[in-house]
Amino acid sequence: MQQTTTPTPSGARFRYVLAILISGILLAAITGVIVYRRSGLSVSAQVPMFVAPSNELGWKQDLHYMTAEIPRRHINAFHTLTRAQFDRVVSELDSAIPTLDKDQIVVGLMRITTMLGDGHTRIAIPPNFHSFPLEAYWFGNTLRVTKVAPQYRRALGTRVVQIEDTSIEDAYKAIRTLIPQGENDLWVRRFSPLFLVCAELLHGLRILPIANRGRYMFEDDTGNRFWVDLEPLPESQREADELRWLSAAKIEPLYMQQPNKDVWFSYLEANQTVFFKFNRAPGYWDFYRFSQRLLEVMDHRPVRRLVIDLRHNRGGDFTKIRWLFLPKLVERRYRRQCFACPREINRPSHLYVVIGRETYSAGVMNALELRDEASALLVGEPTGGRPNAYGEDRSFTLPNSHLVVSVSTRYYRLVQENTASLLPDQEIDLSWPDFLVGRDPVLEWVLAQPEDP
Repeated sequence: MQQTTTPTPSGARFRYVLAILISGILLAAITGVIVYRRSGLSVSAQVPMFVAPSNELGWKQDLHYMTAEIPRRHINAFHTLTRAQFDRVVSELDSAIPTLDKDQIVVGLMRITTMLGDGHTRIAIPPNFHSFPLEAYWFGNTLRVTKVAPQYRRALGTRVVQIEDTSIEDAYKAIRTLIPQGENDLWVRRFSPLFLVCAELLHGLRILPIANRGRYMFEDDTGNRFWVDLEPLPESQREADELRWLSAAKIEPLYMQQPNKDVWFSYLEANQTVFFKFNRAPGYWDFYRFSQRLLEVMDHRPVRRLVIDLRHNRGGDFTKIRWLFLPKLVERRYRRQCFACPREINRPSHLYVVIGRETYSAGVMNALELRDEASALLVGEPTGGRPNAYGEDRSFTLPNSHLVVSVSTRYYRLVQENTASLLPDQEIDLSWPDFLVGRDPVLEWVLAQPEDP
């Protein structure tokens, strides 16, 4: 008779606990909770308020804590500068703290993180910092006001010429020191307009004499120059306040609509085109249901093109596209409506991916996967993010000022050549005249491409 062994209670309990742990790990991996599966400029749900330490001892404690934690937490803190260079800059700030005000010390701390040379290593702007109520965008070498609060409508559409006594060119050079030094010029172009309206940063750089007022010089299209005194508002209030701002664009092009939605799509019936705007990855089940709805449209409507727009995708969880959408897309290569067919000589693509200066981190990774695995044609600007880059940032809070510092914990090597950007197959820039009338030259170019015979 065959002898059987009854598991002991302790053995059964061990296997039960092990099964729960494995299930939890798998669930976390699927939902993107596991930290090494995430990449991007993630922002903490609750960034604490900045508190200026009351004395130099508090500031020095924060400096020493930060500069001890960065090398400990970063996967390779000294990939851009040496340890000796790092220690020298830290020592210089430590000596200068008694002579600096709070904004100058914050700028000094930010410079240390940006010298490390990757965009995921940085200090977050606190919600109780302030910014002036305008938006600007670099069109070539010209910084234009694209949105503004109603009381400053005179500045709308003008060129920014000067801030107090500093030319915009010199202000831009100063602001660059607060943007990670290892990133490319388009990333600086993307983020410098945000910093050029931040009152505390401009004051810390000694561009503004005081932080609660800013005097800007603008130039209109007739060459007339004029000054406007701007009053800042808290960063925490800015997003809600922007809803009533005036825009220089007469109409919003399709890709600028619904900016606060993670994902959305529109079926362009006249062109038989699906336009999929992917700003950031939502939760697992939300993206699963969204993907199903999108694929159903592709399966049941006449669709000649799929356009995936990553222009505003600054990262997050790169696995959602990889696991939930890309395999389904590639399956369709064998169907009559062949969205992901390998590109052949003299045959147009059915799949277009739009990239730009704000495409970063996980956004770059998704663009690469769609290009390499689904034969997508990349159009637009070069990306603001590098294909080979440090990422998976983790944050810690300084004990006295409550500034939040993030550091990179992984390095991704996605391409052989270490290029500054992922380059589009077809480069198309947005001009100021295009912006004014609400044109999208990228989508227009895609829709004008010939179809298969």
